Amino acid sequence: MRPYKYSLLLCIAVAAMASSCKKSLVAANIDPETLYSVDPGNQFQTASVALYNSYEFYGDYYRDINPWMQYTVPTLGNIAGFNVPSAFNTRYGNFYNGVGNALADIPPLIAKMSAADQAARVYENDIANIYMAFYAFYVSDINGSIPYTQAFQARYGGTITPTYNTQEDLFDTLDVQIKAAVTSLETTQPVTQVLYGSQYDGFFGSSSNEVMEWIKAGNALRLKIAMRLMNQEPSALQTIANDVLSDPNQMSSVADSWMMTQGIEWINGQSDNSNPAIMWATQPLVNFMKSTGDPRLSMFYRPIEHTTNTFAGCPPSPDSSLSNKAGFTDSTFSTVQHKLFGPGYIEPEDGGVATNGTSFIPLLTYAEYCFLRADLAARGITGDPAQTWYTNGITASINFYYQRTNAALIGIYTVTQDSINAQTGRYLTASGIAYNPAIGTQQIACQAFLDFYRQPSEAWAWWKRTGFPNTTSVLAWSPVTYSGVVLPLPRRASLTAPLTTAPNYTNIEAAYNAMLAQPAFGTSLADDQGRVWWDQ
Repeated sequence: MRPYKYSLLLCIAVAAMASSCKKSLVAANIDPETLYSVDPGNQFQTASVALYNSYEFYGDYYRDINPWMQYTVPTLGNIAGFNVPSAFNTRYGNFYNGVGNALADIPPLIAKMSAADQAARVYENDIANIYMAFYAFYVSDINGSIPYTQAFQARYGGTITPTYNTQEDLFDTLDVQIKAAVTSLETTQPVTQVLYGSQYDGFFGSSSNEVMEWIKAGNALRLKIAMRLMNQEPSALQTIANDVLSDPNQMSSVADSWMMTQGIEWINGQSDNSNPAIMWATQPLVNFMKSTGDPRLSMFYRPIEHTTNTFAGCPPSPDSSLSNKAGFTDSTFSTVQHKLFGPGYIEPEDGGVATNGTSFIPLLTYAEYCFLRADLAARGITGDPAQTWYTNGITASINFYYQRTNAALIGIYTVTQDSINAQTGRYLTASGIAYNPAIGTQQIACQAFLDFYRQPSEAWAWWKRTGFPNTTSVLAWSPVTYSGVVLPLPRRASLTAPLTTAPNYTNIEAAYNAMLAQPAFGTSLADDQGRVWWDQ
């Protein structure tokens, strides 16, 4: 994807509109007669901007998933209950009051137009369906059953008490939805199509071929979702993989990566919940990256204060003698590269002034696509060469982060592309990195883990699906204990029983009871050690 920024003026306008309309939108969501006469692009833009939620960054990523995955530790070290989710599952509310509700407005808005205008907006519907499928999958991934087929329809004559799609049914529904959208986008329409373009599409709108980029993203998304079927429906996984890969339109470079990019007015990193100052490097990751000569080390973490190339990670285990709760300092340990998370963060070398770097949120990068292809091949599901896709994935990941590090305007990072190319070549031959078919799936998972540094939720999902990394894998985690007892990691969101007075109580209760009947879902709704359907 080519970097793209909405103008600051436009962002201010959207924010102002969101603030002034908040109360009316609450009523509109349950009013079947409400149908706004706005350009569908406005709603697509609203859904795109809503992708970033500072509470999710702070509560879900910085405080929970990042420490679980041993990407980072907080300033005072991990405590006894760090493995218990806190202020978690922001994505659920963000879907129903942010992303999904805005996208659900698009088909009715188009249907309200003249026949000629409807014919010119087929592709806009398709693109919205792909993005909607991504976020619905993202929500169900840790929640299980969710309202989907009947959701968002109250204002258009639908029900205010939607039934829940089971995760199994939802994944099937989403695959059909994405495939239909991709097929439609690949079909030449009889009239010229109106597209969201750079005005509304912050993902691919600035691309020279917006439609093709969405086709590639849709195909990659089908593979991503299908991989969750590995344990429950392996035959369906193989069928979907073969179907997807029969399409010649596939991701082929870092430029195809599906992500949102913006300026510091979107994800500041200095003045809101996305401030990454609480995150410090971890021993397992820093030690592994140092020992293998990983070019991403200085992209992910900052060297110790007053040094140029000395990195040290903090211990992730609460039992470690170094986790003294007095607070880690950058004269002893490495912090994250703050600007990679929020380019508005002011580093010492910035002279007290924020630089105008570019922020980003990756949804599905080319590197991830490569690792999906490699994993499918290593497991014998496809006939692809696993080593080729593994190597492509590593190379793509390094180049992706190199581009994002430079775009974030990190002042202390001055590595050239030629140097990165040379480092990458050496890295691919390092011990534990050079592909070994005997441990191929482990190596692929560990490299995908490194690539998911800015997608911790996907790292968590791969860990659940593959079991890697772990304390004995090629990239070895530290054992995490408190008083000598291993602290288990959560595997799903903790759910809360609905109030009996809730308008949709009957459907919620039915969905939750059905999940509780699954053998591994857990002992209660709140049991985050339980597993959703795909993880059983």
